[in-house]
Amino acid sequence: MAGDRLPRKVMDPKKLASLLRNGAEGTLVIDSRSFVEYNSWHVLSSVNICCSKLVKRRLQQDKVSITELIQPASKMKVEAEDHQDVVVYDQSTRDVTGLAADSFLSILLGKLDSCFHSVSILTGGFATFSSCFPGLCEGKPAAILPMSISQPCLPVANVGPTRILPHLYLGSQKDVLNKVQTKHQRGCLCLSAGSLRTVARPSRPTSTSWASSWSTRGA
Repeated sequence: MAGDRLPRKVMDPKKLASLLRNGAEGTLVIDSRSFVEYNSWHVLSSVNICCSKLVKRRLQQDKVSITELIQPASKMKVEAEDHQDVVVYDQSTRDVTGLAADSFLSILLGKLDSCFHSVSILTGGFATFSSCFPGLCEGKPAAILPMSISQPCLPVANVGPTRILPHLYLGSQKDVLNKVQTKHQRGCLCLSAGSLRTVARPSRPTSTSWASSWSTRGA
C-alpha cells in the first residue's frame, strides 16, 4: 500500500542526469505538469500525464488507469506490475512532505505506487533540472514563447483609462463608472471588458435656440 512506502523516495537532478546519459533503460520519467508546459520544454524522453482537473477526477474515481495515460505517449511498452523504476517531476516541488493529500501530484504518486515497485520524485522539479542540465531537455524554452503563455498576468496600479485615440479610451468598468474621471472625457467612447459606454457631451444649443435667445434680448 502507498502508506507503507513512506517516506517518499526522492531523486536528485544529478542522479537522473546520469541515468539519461546512460540510456535510462528500465526507467520511466513522467512529467506531471500541464500539456502546455510539457510541450514547451521537458526532460528528454519523458512522457506527460497532464495535470488537469479532468485527469485528476478520473484517477480518483478509477475511471482511467495509469497505463492508459502513459502508453499512448511512451516509446516503451508499459505494463502494470512491471518491475520498472519511475521518476516523476512537477515544476518545482522540493519538499514532498508538504504536498497536500488532494493535490494532483499526490494522487498521481499514489496511483503509480500501486503499479510500480519503485516510484521517486525529482527534487526541485523541472525548474531545477532544466537550469542544471539544459542539454538533457527538449522542446522550446519558455523564454522564446509568447509572454501570454510563459508569464502570468500581474497586478497593476489603477491609473484610470488609457487614451487610445483622441476620443477613445480603454479602461475597466470601474473607470467607466467613475464620474470624477469620465467628466474629463465628455463625448468620448470608453471601452472596458464588461461594458461599452458612451460618455455624452453636454448638449449644445442649436442655431434656432441661439436666435431665440438673441431675439429675446433685443426685445
